[in-house]
Amino acid sequence: MASHLDTGTYYNHLQIMYDIFYSKSTSGLHYGFWEKNTKTTEESIINTNKFVVKCLDINDKDIILDAGCGIGGTCLFIGKRYNAKIIGITLSKRQLTRASKKANTVGLNNVTFSQQDYTKTDFKDKSFTKIYAIESICHTKNNLDFLIEAYRLLKNNGKLVISDGFLARENLNKKEKQVLKNCLTGWGLPNLSTKEKFFEDLKKAGFRNIKYYDKFKSIRKTRNRIFRLGLFGYLLTLLMYTFRLVPKCIHDNTIMCINQKRLFSDKNNIATYGVFIAEK
Repeated sequence: MASHLDTGTYYNHLQIMYDIFYSKSTSGLHYGFWEKNTKTTEESIINTNKFVVKCLDINDKDIILDAGCGIGGTCLFIGKRYNAKIIGITLSKRQLTRASKKANTVGLNNVTFSQQDYTKTDFKDKSFTKIYAIESICHTKNNLDFLIEAYRLLKNNGKLVISDGFLARENLNKKEKQVLKNCLTGWGLPNLSTKEKFFEDLKKAGFRNIKYYDKFKSIRKTRNRIFRLGLFGYLLTLLMYTFRLVPKCIHDNTIMCINQKRLFSDKNNIATYGVFIAEK
């Protein structure tokens, strides 16, 4: 298991890097899905939002939880299109401040945010009709902790959607283990589940009608762009870290940018990317 920063500290340090070099106007921190006519990274990030929304089958009467909302990009995307009530939670105080300010700026009264741990929230049983998590559940040490809490929070027949990276296999050689370690450290993650293990954890938590959509091909262009950003920034972040101008996690993140192309390799890939849908 890689050493890692706690999630709140990680995003308190790294959020500005995501803002400048990646998410821009979308406020999204996740991998983008590149479809046939996609031309920009911003469009690809929106494509991911659209796919998650389609999987959730949202209507105006829904009460939705974003478990690990970042600075609220997907919450705002949904809030502008539906009258559903959306609540986003994050461990990062900096992200919470940014997300709340954005919601107020655009005047969305149906979107709110709070600083909470998605494995032990203060919401009552059966508070939500839909829950989604985009590249946030990977931050928990034990996926089952989140899934049990999500099951508690969902109303009967409620729906859960998880969009994330998953290990493609468990038996890694020494070089592959180092690639994985570099990525876990750079992302601030404790581990990464295989998709098979995650499927079993969903069942253990009580979920049914579980479906999985493989989106590996859709994230390859995002993977390549992040790789190029890593190459571009490697020497700069190394020097800045060496002279103690930035914390170590900034340079670790640059190393991750390079290694994630090896993690999501086209040949003999260590990890894949997909979307789980499950019902209570």
